[in-house]
Amino acid sequence: MSFKSILLFVVSLMLSASIYSQSDTGFLVKPYLQFSTQTGMYILWETHKKATTKVQYGEATKNAAQPNLDQAVLVKGKRTLHEVYMDKLKPETNYFYRVVSVTDDGKEWISPTSTFKTAVKDSSALMFALIGDTQRNNDTPWAWGKIAEKVYQDRPNFVVHVGDLVDKGLKKTDWTEHFFPYGHILMNRVPIYPVLGNHEQDSPLYYDYIVAPAPEYYYTFTYGNVQFFMIDSNRDIDEGSEQYNWLEWELSKSTATWKIAMHHHPPYTSDNNDYGDTAKELSNLGSKSRNLVPLYDKYGLDFCLYGHTHLYERSWPMTNDRINTKDGVIYINSGGAGGYIEDFAPTRSWFTTELQAVHHYCTFNIYQDQLIFKAIDHEGRLIDAFQMEKNKDKLKIVKMPPGVKIETTGPVFEKNTSITLSAAMNDLMIYYTTDGTEPTDKSSRYSQPIKVDKTCTIRTRAYTKDGNQSRITQQSVKKMSPQAPTVKRDLVKGLNYTYYEGDWKNIPDFSKLQTVKTGFMQTLNLSTVAHREDHFGLVIEGYIEIPETGIRTFYINSDDGSKLYINDTLLIDHDGDHSAMSKTGQTILSKGKHKIKIEYIESTGSQHLQAGYLDLNKNEIPFTPFELWR
Repeated sequence: MSFKSILLFVVSLMLSASIYSQSDTGFLVKPYLQFSTQTGMYILWETHKKATTKVQYGEATKNAAQPNLDQAVLVKGKRTLHEVYMDKLKPETNYFYRVVSVTDDGKEWISPTSTFKTAVKDSSALMFALIGDTQRNNDTPWAWGKIAEKVYQDRPNFVVHVGDLVDKGLKKTDWTEHFFPYGHILMNRVPIYPVLGNHEQDSPLYYDYIVAPAPEYYYTFTYGNVQFFMIDSNRDIDEGSEQYNWLEWELSKSTATWKIAMHHHPPYTSDNNDYGDTAKELSNLGSKSRNLVPLYDKYGLDFCLYGHTHLYERSWPMTNDRINTKDGVIYINSGGAGGYIEDFAPTRSWFTTELQAVHHYCTFNIYQDQLIFKAIDHEGRLIDAFQMEKNKDKLKIVKMPPGVKIETTGPVFEKNTSITLSAAMNDLMIYYTTDGTEPTDKSSRYSQPIKVDKTCTIRTRAYTKDGNQSRITQQSVKKMSPQAPTVKRDLVKGLNYTYYEGDWKNIPDFSKLQTVKTGFMQTLNLSTVAHREDHFGLVIEGYIEIPETGIRTFYINSDDGSKLYINDTLLIDHDGDHSAMSKTGQTILSKGKHKIKIEYIESTGSQHLQAGYLDLNKNEIPFTPFELWR
C-alpha cells in the first residue's frame, strides 16, 4: 500500500471516529429506539454519570414553527442506564422527541430533537430492513456505519437484526464504541428488533440494552400484517425443548398474513468452512437450526431469516428438503452488515438461487398480499430482487395439533409433585400415561393437575374432535432423598484444577490425557489460571458447602463446553462448541459439604466459565470463595 493510500485510510478512520464518537457529551450511548408498537415506543440511552431520566415528546403538527414537545415522561431516581416507555400514542403517527438528564453536580445533558413513527395499522403498507452480523472487524471497520447510513436512506418503518450485534458481548466498549455510535444515524429514528447471536455471549449487556418481551431471548411480535418469531439458536432448539414447544404453539395460533422466523444460525448455507471445511470435506450445509424446518413446513412459514455466515444467499422456496415453488419456505442468509466477509463453497448447492460475498442489507416492502424484496450492497447497488404474491394455500388450517405443554415444580422432588398439562387450543383433548407407554385416546384424559409421588415419565398427546393427534411430549420426574454430605475433614478454601491442552469440539476423557500443569484457585474464575488463548481444557475439583437441606438448582455458563458433577453424578451436561450460555440441573442435598467437579474445554474464540445456584427468582448467583473447599 502506498504512503498516500495509508494516509487516506488513517484520515478516514479519524473522520469516522469524529462522526461516530459519543463521548463528546454526557451521553455514553446516545438515545435510540426499541420495540415500537401501534401505541407505544421505548427510548433508551446511557450517561457517563448517574442522572435524572426524562423524555420530552409530542405529535408532529402541520405548519409548526418548531418541533412539538408538549408532553413529557419522567422516571424517578437517578441512574446511568435510562429506559423510558411512552404509551397511549397514536398508531402510524409521527412524533418528535428529545431526552434530558441532569447529574448531581447540576450538569444538564439534552439530546438533539429527533423523530420516530409508531407502528403502522394492520391494513397499511410497511417496509422493514434486514441486517445481520454488525460486529466489528479489522478488515472493514467502516462496514456497519456505512450499512446503517444506507439503511436509513431507505427510511424503513423498522429493522430486524439476525444477531452478532457486537464482536464480544461481554466487552462493554464493543457496544459503546462500535455498535451504538456507528448505528446511531439509524437507531436514533428507527427501532431495531434483534435476536441473539453467538458473539453476544448471552451477555447481561444485551439484556440491558435491548427491549423485548420476556424471556427476551425468544419472543414474537406483530407489525402490520406480519408476525415475526424470534428464536435463540444458541440455546436448545431440539424437538421437545422449551423454544421448540413455544414456536410450535405460536405458529399454530398465528393468523398473520405473513409469517417470518428469525434466528442467528443457518438451516441452509453454502459457506465454505463453517459446517465442514470444503477444502478437504463435504459441508453439512447447515446447523442445528435445521431442527426447526419441520415446523416451518407444517405451519406455512413464508421466510426464515438468519446470519452467522457473513454472506448473502437466497434459497428456492422449499418444503421437506425439496424445492417447492408453489408454497415452500424461502431461506435468506443476510450476515453482511459488519463482520469480515466470508466465501462460498467451490460448488453450487441444490437450494441456492442467488449468492453474493459482500457487505449488504435487505428490504421487504409489504402491502396486503404483495411483497417486494431487495438485497443491496454497501455501495447501494442492487444485488438481488424479486416480487411475490401471497399464496392463499399457506393460510390453510393444519390438521395435526401442536404438542401438549407440561409444567412441573421441578424435575426432582422429595415427597410429591404436581404436573400441569395444557394444549394450544381450548377445543383440544389431552390424554396421558405415567408408566412410559404411548398415550392414545384410550389413555387417561386430563382434567386437573396430576399428583405424582414416585419417579415416573409422563407422556401426553392432544387430540382434535375428529381424531387428529399431536406429537408425543414427555417429562421425567424423580423422587429422591437428600444426598448425604461428605465426612472428609481437614479441608481448606478453594478448588483444585488440572490443566490440559488439545483441540477438541467435545469434552474428552481427561483421565487418558497428559497433564500440562496443576494448581488451585480461590474462586471459580478462568483468569486465575494461566492458559493459552484457544484449545485448552480444565478439570476443576473440590467441595461445595450447602447451608441447609433442600432442593438446589445449579447452573453452569460456559464458552465452550462444560459438565458439572455433584457427588460424582453428572448433573449438567453442557458439552459442545458453543457461545457463552447457561444450562441448569436440579438435585436435593443435605446440609454440609458435597463433592463437586467441573470439566471445561475452550475451542476457539472467547473463553468463559461460571457456575453457581439459581435463587427463588431464578437469578444466577455465582459460587463465592466462602462456599468452595478442597
